[in-house]
Amino acid sequence: MTRGWRLIARKEIGDAIRNRQLYSNAAMFIILFGLVTYFHVGQAREGFADPVDLVEFLNLFAIMLVPAVGLMLSYAAIVKRREDGQLTLLLGLPHNRRDVVIGTYLGRFVILTLALAAGTITAAILALVFGVELATTELLGFTVLASALGLAYIAIAICLSMLTRDQTWASIAAFCTFLLFVLAWRFVPEVTTYIVYGFEMPAQQPWWHDYVGTLSPSVAYERALEFVIGEEFDQRLSAFGIFVLAGWAVLAPAAGYLQFKTSDL
Repeated sequence: MTRGWRLIARKEIGDAIRNRQLYSNAAMFIILFGLVTYFHVGQAREGFADPVDLVEFLNLFAIMLVPAVGLMLSYAAIVKRREDGQLTLLLGLPHNRRDVVIGTYLGRFVILTLALAAGTITAAILALVFGVELATTELLGFTVLASALGLAYIAIAICLSMLTRDQTWASIAAFCTFLLFVLAWRFVPEVTTYIVYGFEMPAQQPWWHDYVGTLSPSVAYERALEFVIGEEFDQRLSAFGIFVLAGWAVLAPAAGYLQFKTSDL
């Protein structure tokens, strides 16, 4: 592998700055997390909120916002270049397809992480300015895991972008991915159990029930976050959640690349 992926990654970040994509995403996180923190400050001053509650409040929005931003940032990353001829031009330079994939992947991840970090830092500063105790360790753990969640969805979107040849189909696939893994997957364990047990629910859930649910990146993130902010949690499920996030981050783009590396541009 050449060092061309670094040039691609820098180009991704530079383009996001020039077209204000980075600024708009950062502003969205800053405004939303700032409002959540302001609400938390009011609750904390009245004695109705603990320091760790801020992380839980932020998570209520991050669980929806981070996947949405990750998918929106990346679903057209490859297919758009294929459609408008940029990909052919890039491959005419000292770059290969793997450079393009890795550079695009890492560049989009940096953009999302910077935007998320801007929101988290804003929340921390506001809490300190208003004299509210800050759960620093939990907030840092939340930021790291939310970034991992974003990485998983960027990986899925990059994979979809490599597998499709039309931006419309890529956008539809990204939207369906959001509906499936963020919303619908929470019902999959129950449906699977119902089917496996002969179309009736057993008296006790099987051991694999929660593990099937954790195969979703969003549920995996929630399981992993329990390790950071939960007083009671299942260590095995939390560890499995981290493993699932890492698996999506690696296997999704790898699967897309297997098809992309030999496809006709």
